[in-house]
Amino acid sequence: MKAAFYTRHGEPAEVLTFGDVADPPSPGPGEVSVRVLKRMVHPIDHLFIRGVIPSPIPPGGAVPGHDGMGVVEKVGSDVDAVGIVPGARVNLFQVHGTWAERIVAPASAAIPVPEGVSDEAACQVVINGITAVMLLRAAASADDQAGVSAPLLVTAAGSSVGRNVIALSRMRGQKVVAVVRRDAGAEILSRSFAGLKVVSTEQGGWQSAVRAAFGQAPAVALDPIGGEMTPQFLDLLADRGTMLVYGGLDPRPSMISTIAMTSRGLTMKGVNGFNWVTGTTPQQRAADIADIFEMTRQVPQNFADYREFALSEAVRVMSAAETGPRRGATILATDG
Repeated sequence: MKAAFYTRHGEPAEVLTFGDVADPPSPGPGEVSVRVLKRMVHPIDHLFIRGVIPSPIPPGGAVPGHDGMGVVEKVGSDVDAVGIVPGARVNLFQVHGTWAERIVAPASAAIPVPEGVSDEAACQVVINGITAVMLLRAAASADDQAGVSAPLLVTAAGSSVGRNVIALSRMRGQKVVAVVRRDAGAEILSRSFAGLKVVSTEQGGWQSAVRAAFGQAPAVALDPIGGEMTPQFLDLLADRGTMLVYGGLDPRPSMISTIAMTSRGLTMKGVNGFNWVTGTTPQQRAADIADIFEMTRQVPQNFADYREFALSEAVRVMSAAETGPRRGATILATDG
């Protein structure tokens, strides 16, 4: 079968290859075989390929991809999960190697896709939706500990995770202040979410605009950027506030004042969606998935802005992904 893969760590343009790899085995007990139709390109994919996130490379090469959507082809023994049958559309989450035409994965990693949710929306929503759910759960806990109910500050708000956080927050009645880097991004986000408080850091005095949005400082900030913006976002928080970080798009060090952290009782905490399976109950996961798919129905605009390329173009897509402005989700579709 065909797949994108790499045999050494390095820059994607130099180490990523598209070609033939061994077919996966037949599914064993508790496993399913899935023909992967679509998968998103995520910033974390670059980190794995470069070796920034340590991960061993198996003989024959490593295939990127930890999520995707496809169709169940075969079901192994001892699989009795509802909806996991041949021909069913499923999302795959917390797997390895979805940048291939087929994958064998635990049946527990396959999430049935409801009718009415398109393949394109399904492949975008799971990892980013679960990350958004985990962030909001951590934010609610931080809010309770601070003893306040204040606006939620969402940075990189035009990103897929940011837009999902906004949509889920509004479904739950949570006040949100969205921060983006550019005025053009602020205009796009404002059109997508009527009445949303959006602030562009391209404008002078943007910090005052954040504070004035609801007349009180945010208690929690959600940030995937890091780097030089971190102390500015921390400064915007109310005393005893919390910054939840879930990435590092800016690789530069963050110059944080421990004096300010101490005197104001501030907290920083890392959050990621990969703890969802081990850190939640089956009942909670089912409720989260229901919320995520309901979001796709209520806020279809979150999934309309994407570019789709053939999987065979993965090398070019990865090379170009960091060289231009963001234009929505990037999807790799299985050829044919």
